Amino acid sequence: MIISDSIVSIGRKENDMSHKKIIFILSLLVAIGIAFTPVIGIRHDADGIIYFGFPADMFVYYGNGGWSTSSLGPFFNIAFFYVIFLQLYNWITKKKLVKNIDK
Repeated sequence: MIISDSIVSIGRKENDMSHKKIIFILSLLVAIGIAFTPVIGIRHDADGIIYFGFPADMFVYYGNGGWSTSSLGPFFNIAFFYVIFLQLYNWITKKKLVKNIDK
């Protein structure tokens, strides 16, 4: 009994890790994709400086050809989208569980 319970819990942990990896990769791609989306992620400054990123700035392009990355912007954006996608995943799985229980 104890062995079977531990095997089941190990399977759940591996499954949890796989969906967390997928959510992380998805949040990374979405954060980078939105950073370069013209309407959402690009802001122009009066001095010709272009800021990329939403909700926080990830990359900054200066008019003279120089660029830089914001210090915590990429980490914040990835964490922001990770939390959103994780909440959506939990909401969908909970909804599926309730739907299966009702049947």
